[in-house]
Amino acid sequence: MKNKQTETKSRSGFGLTRHLISGVLCFAVISLICSSASAQNLFAVGVDPTTGGFNGSIDEFTPNGVRSIFASGLTSPFALAFDRRGNLFVADAGSGAVYKFTPAGVRTTFALGLSVTVGLAFDSAGNLFATEFYSGQIYKFTPNGVRSTFASGLGEPQGLAFDKAGNLFVAVLGGVVKFTPTGVRTAFASGLTTPFALAFDSGGNLFVADGGDPWDYPPVDGAVYKFTPTGVRSIFASGLTYPDGLAIDSADNLFVADVHWEQQTLAGSILKITPSGVRTTFASRIVAAMAFQRNLAPNPAPYDFNDDGHSDYLLYNSSTRQTAIWYLNNNVLIGSASGPVVPAGWSVVGVADFNRDAHPDYALFNSTTGQTAIWYLSGPTLLSGAFGPTLPSGWALLATADFNGDNKPDYVLYKASTGQTAIWYLNNNIFVSGAYGPTLPAAWSLIAP
Repeated sequence: MKNKQTETKSRSGFGLTRHLISGVLCFAVISLICSSASAQNLFAVGVDPTTGGFNGSIDEFTPNGVRSIFASGLTSPFALAFDRRGNLFVADAGSGAVYKFTPAGVRTTFALGLSVTVGLAFDSAGNLFATEFYSGQIYKFTPNGVRSTFASGLGEPQGLAFDKAGNLFVAVLGGVVKFTPTGVRTAFASGLTTPFALAFDSGGNLFVADGGDPWDYPPVDGAVYKFTPTGVRSIFASGLTYPDGLAIDSADNLFVADVHWEQQTLAGSILKITPSGVRTTFASRIVAAMAFQRNLAPNPAPYDFNDDGHSDYLLYNSSTRQTAIWYLNNNVLIGSASGPVVPAGWSVVGVADFNRDAHPDYALFNSTTGQTAIWYLSGPTLLSGAFGPTLPSGWALLATADFNGDNKPDYVLYKASTGQTAIWYLNNNIFVSGAYGPTLPAAWSLIAP
């Protein structure tokens, strides 16, 4: 494993410390990024424990440690991050790309032309920030993928984390730097060895994974440091080998990825440390970039067609059957786009993300035939369509909403002659089951769920 004739050395992060030019071994900086709940699935870059090389897959672990493969076909994934809609973004160093995976596993290319991206993080507005290790740059990508340089001239930047005020913290060689939302840079911490990953708890304390190099002799023990919001430093966890990643759940439990060698084979554990310091092993032999899945709560802005975090207007012209999107920022119109034309006899009765690609779709209803349909959109653009279930005679489709909490839109039905309501539970456009809702009093009608 350690052929010095084919290795190149960098004194920074473990994952970038050694590269076997033969291509057998190329490790990522191990990073953990936590979303807002403890009962979430963990996603991790797949590693072959025998060779120590990437197998090009993203593994998914349930809270109980049950493993499955979420995605495959990648080259050298280094960093993972989830956006607010539950999409997983993967920095793949082998291809120089950042890929986007929907919760259903649909993959698209978000960005190209990057080099050794080892850190990813989202701000509260949905912008993606990415560090390039060798160039010392941080790039900012808007939700639509427009790229700009946020900062440059950094010393081997790696892990990223945002605090609640929108300040960006970056692990660099020997310390941590802080950027305000406008890009003003200050030194937040110094005197560290090789900080890899960062994570904030609910109280605004910053945790920093600082470790040595597996090839150091004598070995340098790793530790996790805790910094208060004012920068006061203390040791939170010691006696680690090479802590390369951090995450904090909603109960402020700290997850640490700790790495070591076992008979020339890379191995490791994800440790769970409670706020009081009780340490247990969450999973074993997990050795690459990781991220906790966000809870796929109902989208707070279901009519957000341009993914800027703000609900938009859906307009309809009954004479031409044209639809249109008005993009809003609160009550201010900031742009518009024409949507698809609805066929005669059909009407748009709801908007929801039926195929879980993080884009709102149209729910259509034909009142003459009782037929329903889904139009799958990307912004205002119609991608494809599929028929949904046909409603019984006398019933109308009024709206869509997630009634059973499975993060999948359902149909709201109403029968005007009796005042009866009903819910049809769906999986995309497929009817799963149904249940009656309450009956409305006479002279009342159902407007919205």
